[in-house]
Amino acid sequence: MTVRFNPPPGWPTPPEGWTPDPSWTPDPRWPAKPADWPLWVEVPATIEPAEETMALPVASLAGGGAFAAGRHDGRTRRIVLVAFLCLAFLIVGLLMGAGTSASRLSAAEATLGEATEARTALDEDRAALTTAQDELGAAQADITAREEAVVAKEAELVTRESATVTAEVDLQARLTAVEGREGAVTAAEADLQARSAATGRSGASSSTPKAPTPDAPAGIVGGSSGGAVSYANCDAVRAAGKAPIRLGEPGYSKKLDRDGDGVGCE
Repeated sequence: MTVRFNPPPGWPTPPEGWTPDPSWTPDPRWPAKPADWPLWVEVPATIEPAEETMALPVASLAGGGAFAAGRHDGRTRRIVLVAFLCLAFLIVGLLMGAGTSASRLSAAEATLGEATEARTALDEDRAALTTAQDELGAAQADITAREEAVVAKEAELVTRESATVTAEVDLQARLTAVEGREGAVTAAEADLQARSAATGRSGASSSTPKAPTPDAPAGIVGGSSGGAVSYANCDAVRAAGKAPIRLGEPGYSKKLDRDGDGVGCE
């Protein structure tokens, strides 16, 4: 009993008598083997006819040799045909693989080129964005500086306005005080004129002015007799014990009140 290799469907037929090496594996491009497919099958041994010892004619021997030779030539042709088919399959597979690899390589190169262009465009966009961000940051810093300057100027303006209001209030108060003093001075002048007129009427009968009493200090005109009192200067006022002399008091005059505040000989 002998065994032979039984190729599954779609596998190439090996040469007759072919025995695989221990390291042989099927080509991965061949179809998958069915799960219950036996790779080796038993072949029943053929019984050779017993040789006859009788003499055969020469023609019979020649005919037998021709038959054996023809049988050997058929097996050789089959082996050559199978080898050619295997070689053809191999060449076709290589060509298909090479074509597929070439197309994949071309596609990969095209994809790589597109990716490179996209990366370049992305880098350019990123650089433009960075420049725009820098310009925006500078503009924001300038705006912030200007806003701070405006705030400082507004604060300075508020301070100046407050100082102006204070100055106006103070000026108004001073004007009011001056007006009051002017009114007091005017009243004092009117009173003085009235007193002078009264004094003139009382002394009209005498051609010479009345001399001061012996007990009156120097520089004082008038006395306790009821006439108008007049002081030549602040020394006279102080000598009479009337300093400071106020507006409306006897003897007050503008020459004694230099600052015009209604109080003389301060």
